[in-house]
Amino acid sequence: MKAIIRYSRYAFLLLLMSSLTILLSNCQKGDVFPNVDDDSDRPEWAGGETEDNTHIKGNDDSGTTRGGDYGDLYVLLRDDNGVPTMTWVDVDEDSEQDDDEYFVQPIDAITGTVIKLDQYGEVPESANPTEVDFGRLNIVRSPQSVLDQAFEEAMKVIDAGDDFTLDFCGRLSIWNYDENEELVLTKTIDSPRENMAMYQYLMNFMFEETAENNYNNRLALLEAYQIDPLLLAAGCFSAGSDKTGTVDIDEVVYINGFLDCSGLNPILNEHDYDFDHDNNYYFNFTEPREGDGQFQYNRGIYKDRYIQFLVWDNVYYPLDEDGVSEGPVFSIYDIFEGIEPYKGIGAQPQFSDRWGGTDEVKVKGFAIAVDDAVQVLDYVHGDSNIIFLPNYEP
Repeated sequence: MKAIIRYSRYAFLLLLMSSLTILLSNCQKGDVFPNVDDDSDRPEWAGGETEDNTHIKGNDDSGTTRGGDYGDLYVLLRDDNGVPTMTWVDVDEDSEQDDDEYFVQPIDAITGTVIKLDQYGEVPESANPTEVDFGRLNIVRSPQSVLDQAFEEAMKVIDAGDDFTLDFCGRLSIWNYDENEELVLTKTIDSPRENMAMYQYLMNFMFEETAENNYNNRLALLEAYQIDPLLLAAGCFSAGSDKTGTVDIDEVVYINGFLDCSGLNPILNEHDYDFDHDNNYYFNFTEPREGDGQFQYNRGIYKDRYIQFLVWDNVYYPLDEDGVSEGPVFSIYDIFEGIEPYKGIGAQPQFSDRWGGTDEVKVKGFAIAVDDAVQVLDYVHGDSNIIFLPNYEP
């Protein structure tokens, strides 16, 4: 009996040592996850190969892009298209950088002036650069396969649609009718991931057929419904960002960079390179397509978008079986510009006045379009007392 017990212990130890040998032989140095899915976003250096981690370095080899996709990204001095203004710094000869270096120019958060870079082209510790907060928009850093899948999910609904409109904040709404032309379904693309996938597609191709999309633009059908591709893109961006936040020019341009959205008529920024030392291109808001006029935005688009309050000034207006209420109807524009009273307590403008105007062009106009859409989305979604009336005509 004792012999059998000793033999069993010996067999167990032998089995344990064999298992450890097999496990260790399958693991490379510093890698305890030998089998990673092909579409995983786990970087190659995550297993301890720190020499492969380009993000450990303070700067990339060109000295022009600070932080890449994962580091601190600051508000920069930019032109009317959002292209960073490059500044030349005579880098200290003791630095590992080359002598002739160009750098982006951060803005001081307190004074609003440009920050003078040090002899290495770095932001001095005494400076206060303004960091850009992306919030929920970090979803764009998912692998491209994830966005591709989200785009296909959106296209399933779009391809089956009979009619298309924009909702209260500019997102795409799809309408379906039966053989008697009776409405059977209305679907608004509200998924943040699907909206950002559509945004990527629109900011690269709009409604044009190009060699890059194999001369088959899958959103071109929307052009027949008088939908502006860039206004739709602004609505998609708003659906992907934080509903309670704000959006500015730097956030728009950085997101375009993450998604490789350089458009149909891109702008080359000389001396501006990425980690791979490839030239950086930017979306051309002055001439989105060759021969186009510049992008323009006016808040007047909200004059034709109407909302209704089920409760207004302490009076309740219930919905009937057709989803109609006898309550007062207001245009979003009138409410947001403070023309109409807000819940009976007087006019209170809701649009952000930090932009200093309601009619803007180029990248500033696009950023305002996105920011306004975010504020409207938060306003309507944040109050169950408010309903949107997509087909209302006064």
